[in-house]
Amino acid sequence: MVFDAGADHPVSLGGLSGRGMAVAGPHAGGWTAQRDPRPIVEVLASGTGSNDNRLTLVTTVAGSKLRFAGARATGPASVDDGAPVGGTEPYRLEITQFAPYDQLRPAGRPLDSADPAAARRLAEAADPAVSGSGSGSANATSNGRAGNDYAVNAHDCGDCADTPAPADGLTDGLTVVSVFEAFPGLSAVRAYTVLRSPKPLPVEAVSSLSLTLPLDANGATVDSSRLYWGDNAWAVENDWHCAPLRDTAVRERNQRINPGESSSRFALSSASTWSTGSHQPAGIVEALADGSADAASTAGRASGSPVFSVMWQIEHNGAWEWEVGENDPGLHVTAFGPEYQDHQWFTSLGKGNDFTSVPVLFAVAAGDWQHAVGEMTLQRRALRRAKAAELGRLPQFERSQGLVVYNDYMNTLFGDPRLDKELPLIEGAAKAGADVFCIDAGWYDSTDGGWWDMVGEWEPSTNRFGKAGLAGVARVIREHGMGLGLWLEPEVIGVKSPLAASLPDDAFFTRHGVRVCDSGRYLLDFRSPAAREHVSRTVDRLVDEFGVEFFKFDYNTIPGTGTDHDAESVGGGLLDHCRAYLDWLDDVRRRHPDVMIENCGSGAMRADCAQLSRLDLQSTSDQCDPLIYAAIAAGAGLTILPEQQGNWGYAQQEMDDETAVLTLASGVLGRLYLSGFINRMNDTRLALVRDAIALHRRVLVEQERLVPWWPAGLPDFTGDWLTAGLRPVDGADASADASADVAYVTVWRRDGLPYVDLNVPAGRTVKQIFPAPSAFGHAPQARPWSVERVDEQTVRLIVSDDSRPSARIFAVR
Repeated sequence: MVFDAGADHPVSLGGLSGRGMAVAGPHAGGWTAQRDPRPIVEVLASGTGSNDNRLTLVTTVAGSKLRFAGARATGPASVDDGAPVGGTEPYRLEITQFAPYDQLRPAGRPLDSADPAAARRLAEAADPAVSGSGSGSANATSNGRAGNDYAVNAHDCGDCADTPAPADGLTDGLTVVSVFEAFPGLSAVRAYTVLRSPKPLPVEAVSSLSLTLPLDANGATVDSSRLYWGDNAWAVENDWHCAPLRDTAVRERNQRINPGESSSRFALSSASTWSTGSHQPAGIVEALADGSADAASTAGRASGSPVFSVMWQIEHNGAWEWEVGENDPGLHVTAFGPEYQDHQWFTSLGKGNDFTSVPVLFAVAAGDWQHAVGEMTLQRRALRRAKAAELGRLPQFERSQGLVVYNDYMNTLFGDPRLDKELPLIEGAAKAGADVFCIDAGWYDSTDGGWWDMVGEWEPSTNRFGKAGLAGVARVIREHGMGLGLWLEPEVIGVKSPLAASLPDDAFFTRHGVRVCDSGRYLLDFRSPAAREHVSRTVDRLVDEFGVEFFKFDYNTIPGTGTDHDAESVGGGLLDHCRAYLDWLDDVRRRHPDVMIENCGSGAMRADCAQLSRLDLQSTSDQCDPLIYAAIAAGAGLTILPEQQGNWGYAQQEMDDETAVLTLASGVLGRLYLSGFINRMNDTRLALVRDAIALHRRVLVEQERLVPWWPAGLPDFTGDWLTAGLRPVDGADASADASADVAYVTVWRRDGLPYVDLNVPAGRTVKQIFPAPSAFGHAPQARPWSVERVDEQTVRLIVSDDSRPSARIFAVR
């Protein structure tokens, strides 16, 4: 990252490069700075607003008045050659800017919101002969995984890398610190913003990430760029789309005739605590070589081929917004947590009221969108490992990575657990080889129907589990060699629960003086000590009394915009609650390091990176149809780690072989989440389930060396064919371990042509491994598919029976 830090303009990002890209920056020689780079932070202050009322979030007055004040670079205490890529401590670059109060007074709109001198200033900064003009740069570079060589340097800013940023001395104005964190060897960054002001200063929005993309340096343009985004809804999660940017809201308006900042933008947001309930807090821009660009700047790539890709993901369990917009010329990605216009959030800075924005991750790499996803996958893994180290549970984290969970809900008991139903399922799950048996919703319901609006006390049912009760069922589960899991929705209290009357009002979300109620439930406000004490006591009791080793934390009700109790704004109350909930999760993990926790938010309505960095498993959907589930599983890898993708495998005895194979195949390369009436299976069908688990365990051992892979391109949610796999990390050393060079791919055919073509380079072989041809008798109707090489880059898979949907898993060596 190359920052332009001049004395007469805010710090901006003039250069960016990642794995496989030419190194950007004046030190590289002959580099190309991006024209019209955006400021690295935007601050929308209530009293000054924006310079352009068409672009209120990305042309802020306060942001434009900031000036470079200092920078500081720090890193881990030590980085050994043998240390794992990612590590558990990041490098950190802090850039401090300052704007005095007299510059933050209301003023008229500039006649030209564009800055035609920006390119000239960057060109001067790139030339050491003219760098004395007052422009400088702070530069963070990574040389990638080879040798774990990583350095953070600050150039031309008074040895600022070795001295603290002078934030403490800036007392008569707004201080803004932009923080960038990068784990060793990764081409990815975690960014957030810190605001300080000794006097009251109301702020309605602050960016966590303001990224200018390096189109000029890579021979790309807005016209030659593509955008990827994901839509989410209950039971149809992970619906990803791709379109040329010019086919989205970022339209060509002819900037030569209409110069200046364009108000065309592609923006997505989420308004409450279902952080992935409508859209993914993530996106990708893929820049393609433009035919009109200088051939030398495209690094020899053919016109129309991807030159680099950038992916971003907002790390927050509440409200958020991101946008992609056009500069003059160029392209920016700006990401926020909550803001005032869409989320009713603001904060009044002042003494003792600093503000830190929600974090945003981004990854950049040469090549197409899949390379950016691969880098982001490594970043998510590094964050999980760092969080486990912070919480003191690395050994338990490692152990839980290989456990297989059976849950009695999906396409099975659907929230009606009873002793006569559970005992056969327990025996069946043990025979299949599960490590954990989870009793889902209803284990606390003694009224045969009140499990929704009477929840909250979390006492075991008195009439579902016989004389021995839940403790007896837990004992049977342990006798079968499995750990007990329980479903829990800790953040709600049913309106008919006795706790609704005993807990104080300030334990709940309130607005306008009354408790917020949704679907017969009140929502706990985790800012409240009473609320946290109640849920902590519940978890402790269930662990101590029943020996719970696994919790499925669900979240089926949301509080809307937030709470106005003891809050500057309803959005502010919501943000503080979301952060308090994450703190509570951290506390639970410290106190019960051996307990696994699944994140379930009414399926995957809250599958955000903030929670996934702390938890073990993510339900990817509540979808009951295995054909639709295939699409959900195929797209999950864009935002969820493979080892966290809880893809349901609910095979049933009455299914034909092809359907049973298809539903099991959806989970094997992720985190196979078993369900179904496994007790009703004959030996043949049970053997097929055991085959899937055996392969899954083999994959689990290798997963941390693998990243998602889509050899037939982005999954089409309604398409006939779907593919999703795992491939070795770019540059992985196969000599150390023979399995390090093995890739896997699941292929589903739902309809259409009897064959599909995959991008598999020459020299690689493709072999079916599930169902294994050597175990043909476990699924005799599911005959092996044929594999043919079409050309040096293409392998064709041909189904054995095109009369019904089917799926197979292949190893690529």
